[in-house]
Amino acid sequence: MNPESRTARLLGPPARGRFKKAGVVTSLALVMASGVVGPATPADLTASTRAGAAPDGGCRPRHLDDRAPAGGRPEDGRGCRGPRGPRGETGPAGPQGLPGPTGPTGATGATGPQGEIGPTGPTGPCVGIDAAQESEEFEIRLALIGGRTYAGIRDQRAGEKQTFLWTDLTARPDYPAGGAAGLPCDVTVNAHNRSTTVKRIKFDIVTTTGQIWEAACVAFTTTHPATLNCADRTGGPKPWILVSRQPVPDALNGGA
Repeated sequence: MNPESRTARLLGPPARGRFKKAGVVTSLALVMASGVVGPATPADLTASTRAGAAPDGGCRPRHLDDRAPAGGRPEDGRGCRGPRGPRGETGPAGPQGLPGPTGPTGATGATGPQGEIGPTGPTGPCVGIDAAQESEEFEIRLALIGGRTYAGIRDQRAGEKQTFLWTDLTARPDYPAGGAAGLPCDVTVNAHNRSTTVKRIKFDIVTTTGQIWEAACVAFTTTHPATLNCADRTGGPKPWILVSRQPVPDALNGGA
């Protein structure tokens, strides 16, 4: 015999009615329970897995379902935070800005102090020239070049080549060549027209120390072309002579 039938017969009608009611209540409770604890959803499995495995060292979500208490925070139903993802690639550089306007020109600085005047350099070589023509037959030149003094004569007579003939007077005795006499720095000629064939000419130089020296020559027109002769009666060269007297400051028809 079926155990259920035997139980119902033992209980009687009132007891069977109560049993059926209890079975209905029990079935309803099972249905409700099956709806709540039915098959787990993927979200529940994920949450359960995270909560059970605890890969982050003990993370436990507060609620695993959507039944958050009244007034609860939205994050109460969230799971554990996952690991940080890799850093994204750096984006391209932005466009370079336009250059700004040029600033105003600064003020001019103050002028520095003037340097000291340097020492006077050595005196350079003097140059000079002078000329004289007291006769229609010839003309005279005296030139100072490179510290040397040259006397020249040019024949002006017809049929002559009219070229200058020069005589170097530097090698004459007592030519001023430095020291107290100084060096020649300028020249001049003094010629006089005489009717005789001997025409005397004087050549003068002034030195860097202010001294005046003189040499005398004779122009000969008996030759063709005319020439200068600066020798004495013995045939030796005439020396340079320091003229007497020399000019001095505040002199009045005098000198030293």
